[in-house]
Amino acid sequence: MNQKYKKLIIVLAVILLVALVFILILSNKRKEVDLTYGGWESSIYTGFLKPQKGAWSELVIIDGEGNESSQRSIYLGEKTVEGIRAYGVETDPNVLDNAGSVLQVWYEYNTDEIIKIANRAKKEEGITCINAPLLETLFPTLKAYLPTIVTPDKYSSMNKYTYGTFTTETNKTIQVAKFIDTHETEIWLSSEVPFGVIKGVFMPTNKTIVHLRDFGLSGASPIISEIQINNCATQKLFDSS
Repeated sequence: MNQKYKKLIIVLAVILLVALVFILILSNKRKEVDLTYGGWESSIYTGFLKPQKGAWSELVIIDGEGNESSQRSIYLGEKTVEGIRAYGVETDPNVLDNAGSVLQVWYEYNTDEIIKIANRAKKEEGITCINAPLLETLFPTLKAYLPTIVTPDKYSSMNKYTYGTFTTETNKTIQVAKFIDTHETEIWLSSEVPFGVIKGVFMPTNKTIVHLRDFGLSGASPIISEIQINNCATQKLFDSS
């Protein structure tokens, strides 16, 4: 197997393990669930933000043993990829790991289907571009775990929720919509923050499993450059070179 693919699969495994901590937040965008709180559509919550290029958010992920990691995602804006109108998101699954890698994903704007995926180790200059259909075959639920600007149906503003506020570690206070899902998890979302996710609380234990550390509406720069993504050719899985 191509050695670059082996590194990429390791990175994806890390992302998926982190995602499993808050799988209930972004997984299964089309699945219908019963929401137990009363609420209504208003201007406070209108679904996920349609961000500007350079917008970012950083989530603190807390595992079952109380260990924390930080996941940072950046909105890359819109461009033409493979001749298709697309938008991009770059995700660093562990900001504190200087030896780790980042993943950049480009989605078809109208369908939200993945067009192109690239991976880069932080300590290396080169990147690897992956065959998206093949990767989704290897990791069928991959897309459901990645940050998105598309509001999952179950967290539509037309569904039931309650209001609240949340203050980040950097003293930014935002309005939130609180949903309860069938897995006894309270999900806090906001239309003010890129990628929507603010907090997740497992209600039987009242333990927070994810929370927003900080965010910004502009100014963030990706690790994988536009030139690199434009010039990156898709690697073959079993290329021995």
